[in-house]
Amino acid sequence: MKELTAPLPIRKLSLSIGIICLFHFCGLIGFYTPYREWFLGNTPLNLILATGLLFWNHQGLTAKMVLGTVAVFLVGLTAEIIGVATGKVFGAYHYGDAFGFKFREVPLVIGMNWAALCFAAAAVVNQWQKPYLVKAAVAAAIPVSIDFLIEKVCETFDFWYWHGGSPPLQNYLSWYLFSFLFALVLIPLLRNSRNRFAPYFLLVQFVFFLLLNLAELVYGR
Repeated sequence: MKELTAPLPIRKLSLSIGIICLFHFCGLIGFYTPYREWFLGNTPLNLILATGLLFWNHQGLTAKMVLGTVAVFLVGLTAEIIGVATGKVFGAYHYGDAFGFKFREVPLVIGMNWAALCFAAAAVVNQWQKPYLVKAAVAAAIPVSIDFLIEKVCETFDFWYWHGGSPPLQNYLSWYLFSFLFALVLIPLLRNSRNRFAPYFLLVQFVFFLLLNLAELVYGR
């Protein structure tokens, strides 16, 4: 008899795409309801869930890949801590409360989210037959493009606040440099693996914040 069920990796991918789309759609709608504060308070849960789905779908995950991602998390978090304390890395800013628990005034999920974005970007570009440095350059641009959209709504949703009122060019240049260095580390580590969920992970993030930007133009407070 012909097998009617999809292979396990395909079912896992479909389930993961459905979950991440559902959670982000609910968040998008919830931000503009009377339950806005509840949805904002659960932002860390959404980020953790999305990151968990990313790693759950990674085929060929090894201890070295995990350690490399942890290293990216630690370096990114350290850069944020120094940046918040001094204002000399990305510019002068501070975090709000939407991202939950903070260490040295920086939410831990921020380091996790940047590590996940860079991991996903490296997984995507690794499928291309391009030179190493070209792949790293493109991979670095992906998290920065998403950050560009987040910056437009960061204060509205209590993510973070720029002391000058808007992010300086230094912010984007610094994050591109860090993302490029992270990509240089992750691309070789992920070379013999695959993540079919990674493009959807990045696309959902991009579309979510793009729609938030559009919603603010229409319904902004």
